[in-house]
Amino acid sequence: MLQQIWSEIVKYDKIMIHRHVSPDPDALGSQIGLATLIKSTYPNKVVKMLGFTEPSLQWMGEMDEVKDEEYEGALVIVLDTANSPRIDDTRYKTGAFMIKIDHHPVVEDYADLNYVDTSATATSEIIVHLFKANQEQYQLTMPLISAERLYTGIIADSGRFLYDNTTTSTLECAAFLYDCGINRNQIHDQLYKRPLNIIQAQGFVLSHFNVSEQGVAYFTMTKDEQESFGLTTGTRSALVNVLANIEGIHVWVCFFENEDGKIRVNIRSNGPVINTVAQNFEGGGHPKASGAMIYEWSQCDAVIKALDEACISYFNV
Repeated sequence: MLQQIWSEIVKYDKIMIHRHVSPDPDALGSQIGLATLIKSTYPNKVVKMLGFTEPSLQWMGEMDEVKDEEYEGALVIVLDTANSPRIDDTRYKTGAFMIKIDHHPVVEDYADLNYVDTSATATSEIIVHLFKANQEQYQLTMPLISAERLYTGIIADSGRFLYDNTTTSTLECAAFLYDCGINRNQIHDQLYKRPLNIIQAQGFVLSHFNVSEQGVAYFTMTKDEQESFGLTTGTRSALVNVLANIEGIHVWVCFFENEDGKIRVNIRSNGPVINTVAQNFEGGGHPKASGAMIYEWSQCDAVIKALDEACISYFNV
């Protein structure tokens, strides 16, 4: 199927590449990495990247301005997005043919061609496999910027290879990209440097979190609290793992109030399966890293109760 995907890329003169809203380094890394790879291989093709430019990750690259009429007869590729409501820019529906490439558990087959590899640490890793599967036939070369962005996506989604989703394939892909001449130190410095306001917000979290009887740690942040630290939907992601690696904590949860009043729920685990819980609250994701959405602060209790039950089930097996 990786060869079939590239054959579709060859067919089309216009290619629009989308990813999910509130992009993380893997969403942007796979998007920019693939776009740059296609552009360098086929300079006469029109290749555009769609979506909101996240200020905190602007160093990775900026999105393109695209007119509606440019979608006519275009190939649309959607990356790192399990279900269609999460796709940034609804014009993805208006192309001639659509391909989905993702590593999240399947929620929806919304494309004409759906390629999902849940064994991959990151969608950026899949793009490396896509390159390797077609390298010889199409005489592909990996541009430096593509290698750097794909490496960024891989190390971010693998937690610098600390998460247990890291596989031999993950390390092989990273080694391949490293051999392309990337500036690994520069990437790490950009990705992991922490502004003072983030450190202060992390201190707030460590001073205000709670722990349930079953080892579920959690905190809440209102819009006003986030604003007081200068947080955005992109930069607040730096708080998601503040409660990781604490003895006795099995699951940790962040409740962030959005501008529209909805409450974004970020859930992480070091054992218990939590994506089934997220699915009950308009979300989903990986077994140990998921997101959900609730509409009132009172619903936090229901989320914590469900996660407590997940912990009980996990440890009683």
